[in-house]
Amino acid sequence: MNQIDRSEELVAAYKEIATSTIGHVLDVGHIPHVFPMSPEQRVVGIVRTARLESKNASNLREVLMSCQPNEVLIIDARFDLQRACWGEQRSVAAIHCGLAGVVVLGAITDRQALLKLKLPVFAHAISCLTTRNEGESLVEIDTEISINAFEVRSGDLLIADADGVFVLKKDIAHQYLEQFQQLEQAEKNKKDNFFIHERIEEYYF
Repeated sequence: MNQIDRSEELVAAYKEIATSTIGHVLDVGHIPHVFPMSPEQRVVGIVRTARLESKNASNLREVLMSCQPNEVLIIDARFDLQRACWGEQRSVAAIHCGLAGVVVLGAITDRQALLKLKLPVFAHAISCLTTRNEGESLVEIDTEISINAFEVRSGDLLIADADGVFVLKKDIAHQYLEQFQQLEQAEKNKKDNFFIHERIEEYYF
């Protein structure tokens, strides 16, 4: 089985794993304070990294053009946490390029429009202050992103849902997969056994 097949296999397996399940076991790989535009959004995919270090974000276009279908783009926009570098037009472009999702370590804009689009978008914050085509556009692609003493790199595995975001090295993802699957099944069995004796409509809307 080639590397692409193994990556697709890993992505498919982790689509059944919740981030909170990973959080029962691991600390390393958690990206804090990043959440989706809506709780229904979820994405699992292979990471592509970029770093923005200027008010001008126009070179993100070249980043999008270089991405492969079903990758998840992580943009380190902590250079200016109050200035949104992502919005409706870039999301439309990302869908056209086949991206599975986008994670912005920083702010995004066009919230209402993003909620209507099919692309899962995760971010630290929402802002009406945006990037502008002023000065040089400083964007690095496939760069290491340091978060809480661990490095996120292109090729890592990202799992993101309503509870947050994890990025795992592929060897770690393979190492813990069976344990995560067992935890998911144990949780399901526990709930199913409880509702054998209880009326589920008394607990859930």
